[in-house]
Amino acid sequence: MDTKGTWAVTGPADAAGRLHLSLRTDSTAWSEPVTREELRGLGDDALASPTSTPASFRVEREAGVFAMEGSFEGGKGSGRFVFHPGRAFAPALRAHGVADADALTDRDLMTLAQTGASSAAIGELAALVGPLEVRSVMQLVVHGVTPDYVRTMRALGVGGTETVAGAVELRIHGVTAEYVRELEEAGYPGLSREQLLEMGIHGVRGDEIRALLAAGVPRLPPRELVNLRIHGVTAAFVRQMGEAGLDGLTPQALVDLRIHGVTAEYVRELGALGYSGLTRRQLMEMGIHGVTPAFIRALREKGISGVSPEKLVEMKIHGTHPPLPVGRLVRTVKVRTPSVPEA
Repeated sequence: MDTKGTWAVTGPADAAGRLHLSLRTDSTAWSEPVTREELRGLGDDALASPTSTPASFRVEREAGVFAMEGSFEGGKGSGRFVFHPGRAFAPALRAHGVADADALTDRDLMTLAQTGASSAAIGELAALVGPLEVRSVMQLVVHGVTPDYVRTMRALGVGGTETVAGAVELRIHGVTAEYVRELEEAGYPGLSREQLLEMGIHGVRGDEIRALLAAGVPRLPPRELVNLRIHGVTAAFVRQMGEAGLDGLTPQALVDLRIHGVTAEYVRELGALGYSGLTRRQLMEMGIHGVTPAFIRALREKGISGVSPEKLVEMKIHGTHPPLPVGRLVRTVKVRTPSVPEA
C-alpha cells in the first residue's frame, strides 16, 4: 500500500548549494539536503518563479520512489507526495545475505529510500560486520553507519566496529573520523574506544580543550576533561573566577565551586557586601549551605550585620539568628500554670 504525506523544499541547505527537502507523514518526519538533479522533472521555471507555479517531480531511490505534486513560489515549494515502494529491493538484500529480507515493510522501504540506502552498500556492511537481518539493517542505515564509516574508523585504530551494536553506538554518540582527528589535533591521539565514547557522549570538543589550556588549566586526562564538561566548567568560567580573585585553582576545585553555585558573580556580590578576600573553603561552605547575598541583605534589614562567614553558615544550617545587638530589650514573660484542685 502506497504511503502518503507532505513535502517541502526550501533554499540552499549547505555550502554546496543543495536544497533542503523535508518529508512528513502522520507518524514520521524526515529532512535532508538534496541536489538539484535529484528532483527529477522539476523545471527551472518552477523553482525560480516569483509567483505560485504548479510543479510535479520525483525523487527516485533504489528502495522506492517519492512522487511529488505541489507548487513553487520564490524558490520554496510544498505539496503532497505518494511513496511507491521498490519491490525489487528485498530480493536484492536477500542476495546480499539478509535472510529475512522479505520481512521489510513498506515503512521500512520508505525509511531506506529517505536515507538513500543501496543494496550494494548494505552488502558491503554485511561483509564488514557480519551477517545482517532486517532489524540490524535498519539500525545501521538510520544511524548513518556506512561502509566508508566502518573502514575509516578501523584505519584510525578505533575498535568496536566489528559488530552492528558497536558501530551504531560510536556513530550515535558522534564519534566520527572528523571527531577523532579533532581530538588528535588538540593533543589527544590514540584514545581508546571507551575514552572516545565518553568524550563524545559529553560533548568534549577540541576547541574547548585548547581554550581551557589557554585559560591556564593544565593538560588533563580524558576522564578529567569529561568531569569538567559534565559540571559546566568552561574556559570562560575559569577566566571569570580568575578575574574575581580565584586563580590557580585545581580542576577539582573548579568543579567543586561550580557544583555549589560559587560563580564570579556570586563572589563579586559578596565582595560588595563586605565579604571580599574569602578563601575557597569559606566560599564553598557558604555556597553549599545557601548563604546568598539576598540572605545577608535580609539580615541587615533586621539590623543584623558584621556577621562572620562561619557564623552566617551556622545560622543558615540551624535556621537561627545571632544575638540581637546590645540595647535591644528582650522581655521574657513567664506563664504560670494554674493549679488543679485535687479531687
